[in-house]
Amino acid sequence: MLQGTHWRAVLAALSAGIVAGMSIGKMAPALPLLQSEFGLSLIGTGWLVSMFNTIAVAAAIFFGVLCDRAGALRFCGFGLACIITGGVAGTLASTAEWLIASRILEGTGFVAVIVAGPNLVAGVSTPSQRGLALGLWGTYMPIGGALSVGASPLLFSSFGWRGAWVAVVALASLSALFLWFQSRRFSAMRRGSPRSLASIRASLAQPVPWLLSVIFATYTLQFYTVMIWLPTYLLQTRAADAITASLLTAIFIFVNAFGNILGGWLLHRNLPRGRVIGVSFALTTIAFILMFAGGLPDGLRYACVLAYSFITGIVPPAVISGGARYAHSPAEAGSIQGLIVQISNFGSFIGPPLVAAAVTHGGGWDAALWVILPAAALGFALSRAVSRIEAGQGAPRPAR
Repeated sequence: MLQGTHWRAVLAALSAGIVAGMSIGKMAPALPLLQSEFGLSLIGTGWLVSMFNTIAVAAAIFFGVLCDRAGALRFCGFGLACIITGGVAGTLASTAEWLIASRILEGTGFVAVIVAGPNLVAGVSTPSQRGLALGLWGTYMPIGGALSVGASPLLFSSFGWRGAWVAVVALASLSALFLWFQSRRFSAMRRGSPRSLASIRASLAQPVPWLLSVIFATYTLQFYTVMIWLPTYLLQTRAADAITASLLTAIFIFVNAFGNILGGWLLHRNLPRGRVIGVSFALTTIAFILMFAGGLPDGLRYACVLAYSFITGIVPPAVISGGARYAHSPAEAGSIQGLIVQISNFGSFIGPPLVAAAVTHGGGWDAALWVILPAAALGFALSRAVSRIEAGQGAPRPAR
């Protein structure tokens, strides 16, 4: 067992992240049911998905400043409360507008949790083990998404799509209790500190956090789009039943967690951040091309889907650890994480409707490459810029 880091406290923070991931993941398998119940088109459904990210796109940097001021522990608790409240409201939704409003509230909670979570993890881990701990934190999305997608067939058959909403509310409540029981480990993060505008500007003036944020946006555009539309693709083009589509999607999401862990280990071994990210984008581009190549058997296509999920999982810990590394003090960490969250969620926001539009007007699902491949090219180019800056100037010391 690795010593020094409070791993139980890391798991408490991770549980909040997993709940946040479940609040995203529950939507993908529910889309066909929501389309039917609320009479939504494919493009309209894409915008329903993207409404979850409205708060992140509009105000995540502001949330980061609030996190610095309120303290990461309180802010994470606030996020869980929003996820619980939004989930309860969603179960009562009778119109698409009501459901969208509840998703915006859940999205508020999601942003609060993922802004505060890395700060909680960094605060209870030693500098030498912080890369590993943040790599573990990066698994919140694949674990949460896989749990919600994998459990959806049973929940849907017994309770309808609202059953998944109730399950997330219950688990969010348990996560809040777990975090409260570990609160003494987060004593340094219970209270925030006021920050001047000059301090905020200084922390956000560094170029690398901006580059990492856009890199993460290209990652989220790709991964979130595949996660959301894979069940629909399998149902529409491969004659898969709902259970098979959900399980295959759950496996796709879960495999990403192993890539997150690998990314944390690579950073722990001090491999250059930009190189790690660049290799990931190069390899996943090949996987994407093979996914949509004509003449390949379905088994090989799905193997490419899983290869993409594993390899691209290296990116989140590389980016998230960069947010902690470029914070000059603990009081700056929330602002930088807020920047990363805000810009990265732009990819999640525009990805599903862009791909829906490409598929609708391009004549088939392979038209999705017109959205996905330019995002990969941009991510690769920016990874090279990160490599040049960090090689020339040296990366800053960890904040804690």
